[in-house]
Amino acid sequence: MDDAVKTSEDLFLASFEGGYEDEAPWDAVRALRHRNTAEVFKLASAYCRSGKPIRRARALDVLAQLGAGPPPSDRPYLNASVSIALAHLREEDPLVVHSAAWALAHLRDERAVGALIERRNDPDPDVRLAVAYGMAGPERPEATQTLIELMEDEDEEVRNCATFGLGTTYGEDGSGRIGTVDSAEIREALRKRLDDPFGEVRDEAVWGLAKRRDSQGLRLLVDRLEAQEWVTGDEMAAAEALDFGYDTPIEKLLGGLRNLLSGQGSESDNHPAR
Repeated sequence: MDDAVKTSEDLFLASFEGGYEDEAPWDAVRALRHRNTAEVFKLASAYCRSGKPIRRARALDVLAQLGAGPPPSDRPYLNASVSIALAHLREEDPLVVHSAAWALAHLRDERAVGALIERRNDPDPDVRLAVAYGMAGPERPEATQTLIELMEDEDEEVRNCATFGLGTTYGEDGSGRIGTVDSAEIREALRKRLDDPFGEVRDEAVWGLAKRRDSQGLRLLVDRLEAQEWVTGDEMAAAEALDFGYDTPIEKLLGGLRNLLSGQGSESDNHPAR
């Protein structure tokens, strides 16, 4: 039966079947998230009280992105979903804790961020990955510090997510302009990852530095583009550093980067990229 014609109860039951990573139960979870009705929220809340961990975990997976898309203020179940996830983050069952952490990482209100920061040293790398994911986005000093800490994590995926999160952290300057948050501490944390054994982490570090018009990041980006061996993302980072469109030809990007290095090299290491 097509998910669109199944009842919400049928979809929940389907989500409890199979292994946690199986595609079919995740299809049911996604269908429930998209449905986003009072009935779905009521059922998810009820299943969060189930005696079976898989049912609590799946219900949290639904709440994680129930009605996602509109601004948080337009999601009627967001506050209640955060409260439910916070309660389950204190459970002992690892699967439920995993789902609660990822629910909070997606919900991302102040309570969620604060609770995730407290789990930054969790022994489960997937929970630490959820923490890193939940810190990304708008500037919060405590979240920035958590990302810097997780950039030193032993797990490469955690380091990768944290480096991406720090590289893309944004905020508002004194004039009200939104841009990439910059500081000497942030640049130093990104520079440390330029020698990371995981290539994707190195990429994120280069892009994060280049978008801040840091001379080392700009030079590395120029070297990559000149060698015509760039990876997807290099050209986007160059365009963002120059405030050009993403469809700008590579040669024009290279020219702009070279101009930055030759004319603003000394300043580019000291001025925020707002």
